[in-house]
Amino acid sequence: MQRKKFLSFSIAALFISMILLAGITLAASNTATYGSLNLLAVQENTAKQTGTNVTIIWDIYGIPHINGTTQADTFFGHGYAQAVDGLELLMLNLITAKGRLSATFGYDKYNNTWYPGYKLRAQGIIRADDLNNAMSDGLLWKLKIPVSHSQYLKINQTMREIMIEPFAAGINYYIYEHWNTLPSWIKQNAPVMGEDIASMAALVNFLFAEDIGSWLTAEATLKALGWDVETYLLQHYLGPVPMPPSLGSSGLLNKGSNEYLVNGSLSKNGYPILGADPHLEWDGITQWHEAHLMAPANGTLPELNVHGVIFYGLPFIGIGHNEYLAWMSTVNQPDTMDVWIERLDSTNTKYYYNGSWVPLTKEVIKLPVLVPGIGIMIQDLPTYYSHHGVLLTINETAHYALAVNYSTSGQWAGVEQFYLMNTAQNITQWKEAMSLLGVGIFNYMVATVYNETFYVWNAMCPQRNEMWNWNLAVPGWNTTTDWEDFIPFGSLPMQEDPESGWMQNCNIQCWNITTQPNNITATNSTSPFPRYLVNHYTYQPGGGYYRAMSNYTRGYNMFYILNGLAAGGPGSVSADDFLGIAGNSSVYYLATDYIAMLPDKVPGAGNETLNETVVLLKSWDRYATNQTAMTVFQRWVETTGGTPPSTQDTALTTLNATVNWMISTYGNATDVYWGNVHIVVRGSTIVGLNGTGGEPYGCLNPHYGILDSTTGLWYCYGGESFEMVTTWKDGKVMSWSCLPYGNTNNESSIHFDDMLLNWYSKDMLHPDFFYDDEILDPAYQSPEKGNISVPVYTLAQTIYLIMLPYYQALANYFTVVGVGQAVSSQQASSNLVWGGIATLVLIIMMAATVVILRRP
Repeated sequence: MQRKKFLSFSIAALFISMILLAGITLAASNTATYGSLNLLAVQENTAKQTGTNVTIIWDIYGIPHINGTTQADTFFGHGYAQAVDGLELLMLNLITAKGRLSATFGYDKYNNTWYPGYKLRAQGIIRADDLNNAMSDGLLWKLKIPVSHSQYLKINQTMREIMIEPFAAGINYYIYEHWNTLPSWIKQNAPVMGEDIASMAALVNFLFAEDIGSWLTAEATLKALGWDVETYLLQHYLGPVPMPPSLGSSGLLNKGSNEYLVNGSLSKNGYPILGADPHLEWDGITQWHEAHLMAPANGTLPELNVHGVIFYGLPFIGIGHNEYLAWMSTVNQPDTMDVWIERLDSTNTKYYYNGSWVPLTKEVIKLPVLVPGIGIMIQDLPTYYSHHGVLLTINETAHYALAVNYSTSGQWAGVEQFYLMNTAQNITQWKEAMSLLGVGIFNYMVATVYNETFYVWNAMCPQRNEMWNWNLAVPGWNTTTDWEDFIPFGSLPMQEDPESGWMQNCNIQCWNITTQPNNITATNSTSPFPRYLVNHYTYQPGGGYYRAMSNYTRGYNMFYILNGLAAGGPGSVSADDFLGIAGNSSVYYLATDYIAMLPDKVPGAGNETLNETVVLLKSWDRYATNQTAMTVFQRWVETTGGTPPSTQDTALTTLNATVNWMISTYGNATDVYWGNVHIVVRGSTIVGLNGTGGEPYGCLNPHYGILDSTTGLWYCYGGESFEMVTTWKDGKVMSWSCLPYGNTNNESSIHFDDMLLNWYSKDMLHPDFFYDDEILDPAYQSPEKGNISVPVYTLAQTIYLIMLPYYQALANYFTVVGVGQAVSSQQASSNLVWGGIATLVLIIMMAATVVILRRP
């Protein structure tokens, strides 16, 4: 590590100071008549430059309804509203995405929001596999997640001008308004730039596309083999090599979801009904913020009127509905990230490819790091690339490396795609948006007011040679391992208006979305989809690929629920049915297989408690609700590793171990209610929850919990992260939704935990407000926030506003030391114009300097 080189900056600072002194000195004799030098006048005039305001009305559920004269105004308001509800998380997300955690907090802290377990890190609980700030920053820079200015300019210009930059400006204006009350680390990273927002979009696209699990697995396996590459590569032909039990798939994000719909023929109201239920961690980068964005059509821009959720730091809506259509996405499993084994020469500076040694490309990443007592220092991070991707692992002794690449790298259409999805008014426009292939993965399902329904197994998936198993690292020296063009949108698995009238995908194979036959099954039978696009695996209890179909998956449960509802015939399915599905806590299939192995009674003395437990389980309704049997069952499943016992002896042995653990932990085995031990903590609020894990329970109401074995409490940190049911009545859209906590992170707000207390913990969804007669009704407005009007600024103006305190401090200083002599100078008046010009140049240079200094 070396001290930052201050020489060039010192010269620039001296030059700027000279300009400032000259400007103030020359103009000081008549500052009252020279408005551009009057800071208060500059601020007042700046506020008048756009001439518009954006209206934000928070409703009784804490959801902001943002109405702008233009779409730029609305996105400005969206940035402002996100800052109101969660500025600290928003800024942490942006700082994480830009790789500036080390510069802000120090290299050895744990502030990143993207790696799993953010809630634990925020509480000071650091796990062995957590990434500290330097590791997070370095990895994201190597993967080229932080967006440079030149990369930013590749994003559609209209999207930058009407969405990204106004959104950043809204955040900046909130920061400017509250400057004196903000922590220093936020000020240090202000103003927010368009590149920051683009970096956040790039990070989210990367995280959901596949994360870094395949690299971690390949690295661990090769290390276990002593870097015996030939043995490793035999897996492509002979199957997996033996590995230690600790090695294996290392997916990072806890991610899953439910999506389900029926068409208008099956529904009672004659319109489609769509259920949306993403399953993510509730804190960190995947915490949702709910909002309603409104702006009229203008020129070539369509009407913007969309309600839904998005992560803090992004301007569009990710899941939700507009007046014409509703959509949802669940995680699918195309292969969008691959690992290549590169053979290096003896100097480790070249790699072997197609019979020749090719020089590696070297880049030195300049990583700024905050060192206590010293300040910012620069860490040089040499990074090497082959044409396949970045070398994340280099073994200089064995002369091999692992190169990694992911399909969303360098792709900039995602922001535009989401905008077009938000504003689409029919299936045709929706497909046009999806055809941009700007989003890495997801099963997308959409329904419209015109009774159109559509599903696509979306993927930014490069075409590859199928002779290789792309779940493994492949030999980079072989030209057949090179990526080809993306699979076109029209060649992806998709289904439109199935005969069954319903579809669902709860992270299962695409051909199981509805009854057979269907279009995807027919297509796959005649022209099979590549295995790297659609996996062909079967779920195995206790491990394996739960994306496939078995009776221990949510997909299986949902399939038969919808099939049963459809059996009622036309007009038989209601919105209430879908609201019930959202809170369905059945664990029927897994519980039945466990309990079936138990006898009616265990003979012999000393088995009284065990027999009581058997009776309790056999009389249970097999729902993960606030019942004592559910607590027993949860611990029993964990004791067996999620695999149902195959014999009665095994069932009794493991159940007896469960009983003993419960007696030791709680003092009894049959009187511990699930809602008392399966809890979520939000600030000072502690609430019990129904539900349990998704797989192998097959529970449609999943909650991810960590067991504290000392107290016997399961602390929930994720699972159902947002729920929404959407339909139409008389052509008007209507929806119900719920977040797990509330729609703000401000602990003093009534909306900090109101969803948790009043709706989420009761497995209920609240009605949403979409039309003016509801939004403008004071009875439906938040008594805390209500209705506000915010002046709109451009991004350049907000940068200027935030820079004003720095300028004013310098101006005051030089006024003290130099203005006395300047007033006596007869030349000052004659050079007034030059002074004004010099000062304006200074202002521009200062704003640019701040932006430059924020970039490593």
